[in-house]
Amino acid sequence: MQPPDAPVSTVASRSLLRERAARKEAESLLEQKSRELYDINQNLRQLNSHIEESEARYRSLVELIPDAIWIHTGGKIVFLNPAAQRLFGAASAGSLLGTDADARVPAEFHAQLAEGTYNDISLAQQQPRSALQLLRLDGALVDVEYFGCRLWFNNADSVMSVAHDVTERRQQEKAIEHQATHDQLTGLPNRALFLDRLAHAIRRAERRKERLAVVFLDLDKFKQVNDTLGHAVGDELLRVVASTLRHSVRDFDTVARLGGDEFVLLLDSPLGETTPGMIAERIGEHLARPVLLAGQEHVITGSMGLSLYPNDGDQAENLLRQADIAMYRAKQAGRNGFQFFTQEMQQRLDARVTLEQGLMRALQRDEFVLHYQPQVDLASGKVIGLEALLRWQSPELGLVPPMQFIPVAEESNLITAIGGWVLDKACATLRAWLDAGVPVVPVAVNVAASQFAHQNMETVLRDALARYSLEPGLIEFELTESLSMVDPEASIALMHRLKAIGITMSIDDFGTGYSNLSYLKRFPVDKLKIDQSFTRGMASDPEDRSIVTAVIRLAHSLGLRAIAEGVETEGQMQLLARHGCDEIQGYYFSRPLAEPGIVAMLRSGAMLEVPLTGQRKPELRRTVLLVDHEPRTQAHFRRLLDSTPYELLSALKMEDAYEVLASREVGVVLSGRGPEGRSGVDFFERIKRLYPAAVRVLLTREAEGGDSAAGLADAINLGAVYKFIAAPDDDAHVLETLASAFEQYERQAGAAS
Repeated sequence: MQPPDAPVSTVASRSLLRERAARKEAESLLEQKSRELYDINQNLRQLNSHIEESEARYRSLVELIPDAIWIHTGGKIVFLNPAAQRLFGAASAGSLLGTDADARVPAEFHAQLAEGTYNDISLAQQQPRSALQLLRLDGALVDVEYFGCRLWFNNADSVMSVAHDVTERRQQEKAIEHQATHDQLTGLPNRALFLDRLAHAIRRAERRKERLAVVFLDLDKFKQVNDTLGHAVGDELLRVVASTLRHSVRDFDTVARLGGDEFVLLLDSPLGETTPGMIAERIGEHLARPVLLAGQEHVITGSMGLSLYPNDGDQAENLLRQADIAMYRAKQAGRNGFQFFTQEMQQRLDARVTLEQGLMRALQRDEFVLHYQPQVDLASGKVIGLEALLRWQSPELGLVPPMQFIPVAEESNLITAIGGWVLDKACATLRAWLDAGVPVVPVAVNVAASQFAHQNMETVLRDALARYSLEPGLIEFELTESLSMVDPEASIALMHRLKAIGITMSIDDFGTGYSNLSYLKRFPVDKLKIDQSFTRGMASDPEDRSIVTAVIRLAHSLGLRAIAEGVETEGQMQLLARHGCDEIQGYYFSRPLAEPGIVAMLRSGAMLEVPLTGQRKPELRRTVLLVDHEPRTQAHFRRLLDSTPYELLSALKMEDAYEVLASREVGVVLSGRGPEGRSGVDFFERIKRLYPAAVRVLLTREAEGGDSAAGLADAINLGAVYKFIAAPDDDAHVLETLASAFEQYERQAGAAS
């Protein structure tokens, strides 16, 4: 309240001042609010700009992202990006907008679709994507990795789906998987896939109480096709075989290639009325059909082994291995056939494995020993060499002969180490004998083809000779004739280097391998060794006799010596001497002896009593050989000829007769039907070829059925039979026939001389 005495002008001034101040304050406040509204408006504009930019960037991102994105509201597609348009094969977005989203997902994948859809996008991005397939508009299926999330779109609850096309990647993965489980050459399953299918088939057969079979097939002589026609033709043959096998079995059976020329088949359940053996026969028939390779027809065969579930086991690997074992037995049985697995096969294999392991231990424990068999000169009867023969003195098995373990040693590649031991032991023994004053002779050691192929024999030999200070002439190498077939030129060069050292060499078991005379004439060897299979048959088999005589002549024509092994009888020795063989070895003179026995023989100077000459003229003695198994007949002829100038020799069996003919000069052979029921005519036909100087008189018996009249006539016309005596016959006629026969013998002998 103004004082009463205040002037009016003063009051008015003060009021004006207050009014001005209030106006100014109001203006200031208005200006401040205007600035705030301006700032707010600017921020809103900037925010709207940011939102618009963000929306543009998001839309651009959605448009450009390679993943397919589509949004559906109420089950209808309301948005899709270009990637989704391409994924579904749509010409334009309009062809999909408004359509059912579920129509793009096959019914069998609806469960994966639901599992891969989340309520929050951040959660969806943290989870692994679902693998499913989507349906294109053209009906094709596309492999994708998918996730979905719920969101608010166009003021409505919606679902956004995101899918990454992995079709190409799946195809690559399938290709890689196929390469890992299939043979690239034939397209057949490989070993891993076959075993997997076999394991599944076993479990299924077990549940259903059914049976199945495994067939292991190895082509016969496939290597020859590769070596002669080339690997490209070999590959073509494998493809042809694969096709043949596929068409030989049912669609749900499995044909696989294990590698090389080995195939395996799973004959799955149910086998029905068709047995595995019938299927194997059908496979063999189909394989044997001629195929055209390199413009020529070839017939290919296979050896098969079969194992059965549940008979032979319930493990895939075991069934496959057992079929493999049976296949090898089929190979041994002559190829082009099949064998079922048996426990006896397993036992033989186990024994072989045990033997192989024992051989390895034998090398480590020095369980091998050498026996020695003398080699005798047929001209002087002296022992001129020894063959070192390997024996295995096993603590568990006893003295094991080489035929039992040498093949195993060759197959297991132990033969090189064993061969090195033999050479070293022979050299050490020779050194010990020399130091002890034993009159030594050269020792021959066998060299296996695989041992020779190492091409280090020159170094091994030089080292052994130097280690024991031996003259090279005390060592001989016996080589198999097939050792040079892999690389003939390298083998010949090695032979010349060995020959230059000063050792002698022989070709062992000549005639049993792949004799190649064009190489033989270039081999710097000293001897050809006649195999015992020919030696033992030469007294009774014309073919063996021919081979023996041919080898002797071949050796001499090449300037080589001929030595025969396996000589067991005087007859064999006499024949060999008669045909000019230079040396023999065998039981007739001596079995292989351990070191003490052979040392005693060398010190004693033991000799063989040999014929006076290798080629003897017939001794014109009136010797009759009676071959008859009847004791009464033998006794009758002894009485009949007792007072005659004839010397009677007798043999109960035809085999014995051959030995007599080989060792004695016989003028007349009198024989009937043998105890084995063989025809006397057949016997005489063989005698004619082996001992043509002997005159052959046939003794016939009506009671035994005898030889037919026509057969006798043919035999006489062909010269196999000189005359025949029909028993019973009078003694005078028998003696008359014998006299005529000896006249014929002497005429032939005189003409021959």
